[in-house]
Amino acid sequence: MSPAFIMFFGPPGCGKGTQAKKVTDELPLVQISTGELFRKHLGEKTPLGLEAQKYMSQGALVPDEITIGMVRERLEEPDCHNGAIFDGFPRTGDQALALDNLLAEMNSKLHMVVDFELPIEISRQRLMARQEGRTDDKPEVIEKRLNDHAAIEASVMPHYHAHKGLVKTVDANRPIDVIYQDVMALIKPLVG
Repeated sequence: MSPAFIMFFGPPGCGKGTQAKKVTDELPLVQISTGELFRKHLGEKTPLGLEAQKYMSQGALVPDEITIGMVRERLEEPDCHNGAIFDGFPRTGDQALALDNLLAEMNSKLHMVVDFELPIEISRQRLMARQEGRTDDKPEVIEKRLNDHAAIEASVMPHYHAHKGLVKTVDANRPIDVIYQDVMALIKPLVG
């Protein structure tokens, strides 16, 4: 069975990170979050991490080629041989194209996009109600994240909707375990 590559997409607070963790606990897939990749590379002061740091220290966006470089390195690690769930990546149409090219180099492709649909109002309420005290859960930061998500969706999703049947929508406004059953029903056949 060839590796299965799946992208989890949805607004902040939709639970895609939680679902990715539950899936990777049960199936031989790894969760790839670019936020975690950045932290790892910065912490280990890798060449890509040092390059990314130059941009981040100036408050600039890290160029796609650096982000893709980190994803490429991660996909070459042995634990990815069964596939991966991309959590919060790609974030632009250009990154979506770059990911297509990267997977094509590996004689593979993105097999599914799971779109966690959540009304923006529920997303806002969930972020406001989070008790973790995260710095990114202040009202003005929440609004920025919701607006950023709308821009990301406009940039990325047309790319995936162009491929018939690639995008599967899941109602994220339900209990975690109910959503998980739907997600597993979609992904399990891909992993075998």
